[in-house]
Amino acid sequence: MASLMELVDRVNRGETIDSEMLRVYQGSANSAEKFLAHHAQAMLDLRRAHQHILQSLEAIDYSDQKVLNQFISVSGFLGLSDGRAQPLIRFGGSAIARREYALGLEAIQNGISYDLRHGGAYAADRENGQFVAIQYDRAALGIGWSSGEVRKWNNKQTRIAYVVSSLADDEECARAVRSFARHHDATRFKLHVYSTEAGVRRDRQQFGQTSYSLSSARRGAQTLESLSRQKVETWVGPTEGDLVAAAKALANQLIEDRVDVVIFDARQADSIAAVVAQWDVARVKANLCRRSPLYASGLSIIIYTDRVRFDSDKDYWAGRGVDSKFVLEGIDIDEDFGPVPQRAAYGIPEQAMVLATSSADLDRTICEEFIDTIIHLLRAHPHAVYLLIGEGELSWQKRKFESAGVGKRVGYAGRRKDLPAFLRIADVYLAEFPGSSAAGVLQAMAVEKPVVTMHWGESPEQSQAAAFVETEHTVGGRDPATYLERVSRMIRDSAYRQKLGRAMRARVEEHFAYSQTARHIEQLCERLIQQTGDGRGEQFTLRADDSRPMAEAA
Repeated sequence: MASLMELVDRVNRGETIDSEMLRVYQGSANSAEKFLAHHAQAMLDLRRAHQHILQSLEAIDYSDQKVLNQFISVSGFLGLSDGRAQPLIRFGGSAIARREYALGLEAIQNGISYDLRHGGAYAADRENGQFVAIQYDRAALGIGWSSGEVRKWNNKQTRIAYVVSSLADDEECARAVRSFARHHDATRFKLHVYSTEAGVRRDRQQFGQTSYSLSSARRGAQTLESLSRQKVETWVGPTEGDLVAAAKALANQLIEDRVDVVIFDARQADSIAAVVAQWDVARVKANLCRRSPLYASGLSIIIYTDRVRFDSDKDYWAGRGVDSKFVLEGIDIDEDFGPVPQRAAYGIPEQAMVLATSSADLDRTICEEFIDTIIHLLRAHPHAVYLLIGEGELSWQKRKFESAGVGKRVGYAGRRKDLPAFLRIADVYLAEFPGSSAAGVLQAMAVEKPVVTMHWGESPEQSQAAAFVETEHTVGGRDPATYLERVSRMIRDSAYRQKLGRAMRARVEEHFAYSQTARHIEQLCERLIQQTGDGRGEQFTLRADDSRPMAEAA
């Protein structure tokens, strides 16, 4: 017979056990045994209740908000964040079918936002993204916004609207806006910036969000001031009404500003941008995709900043008749990266040799050979410490560092909004393998950090870092020993390290500056405007009551 601790451990891992096995301990004279047995029983009962509530929601097509709230509460208590998004989005679709558009949009935004904050397992799936897009498209069709006029303007300068969810000084969208404002060709293009304020608390809120962000006026004061100096007009969405009112306000403003091209730098968690992307607000509508696209059917083009994601999706868009392009998001070398971080603030000795790696998806890009290489480096250089910067589930990596006896010299900085400034804390940047983060490598190069890369394979994910730093600075042939030797030389030779860092910075200035990114985006805008008379690819026809997934509705 299993011991009580074995039973409790199985329950804590989410396994289902026979309740009779706990009953023998529930009447125990030992208070600790009685506590553990009853708590384990409660968890089992809650999981059963969780499944029954989910089945009850399915039976009524997720249409009861009170029962949905019960499901969310139980999910939160059980720590089941992965299953939260789907019921919320299904409820949102049901509300949209009843023409409760604001309620439906708020519920969907809640589900996607929560999912993205907890790893994005739901939002990362293309089929789920398609289903969400169908709900947004149905809402856009049902709301029935129209400008009431035919777009006949002929602007002397091409007017580009750059739409973001918010303007927060330390976030990548705001940095991109500042860079584009600084480097776009103001003689040929007139830039307007719009913030939907999708995450801000609204006066008319029918479905509360799990968290709210501060307004752009409070989070993006420096960005707004920078745009004002560049004479770029900005518009911040109203929060007095609901999401439907905010979407209409944005659409009306785009028409009033006689915009030619709209670039939506937003994800599906921004229901305002997703709905407006379906409406006829400009000749060209583009989605700047950083991780996952909007999938809105009214878009002219999807512009990817991630080569790996672009290669994964390009055949899908080609099959839909929608244009897709990859544009490397370069580094704005004119940006003020801020002060150098103080090592003492992070418990790092001033004389330590700091090695660093940064990625938004560390658990996917790091392999066991890379961790072994880091362990060898730390053992060979007792004054070295290693920083992992970014997101990812790193439990096995932590265990390996601990078992190797170097765990205390490994730090986990988590996701940093102040990159590349934070990378100044490092002496050497180590591009992970087999894959590597393009952003991390370029940001390190921009702040004059020597970068060591491995050309692991021919796929873009495994070779892009090598392309950034050139062949002479890249280890080829899947050779961790040479990688280890290259890093060790940099650790020992400060003059070589500084020389290589300067070369990296010069290479960014010559080949990967944001000015080149701006030129590529401008060229795409001009080409698409010229093509608007030739049709814009396949458009999906949706009924206002169509709540089926896209795979079924197509």
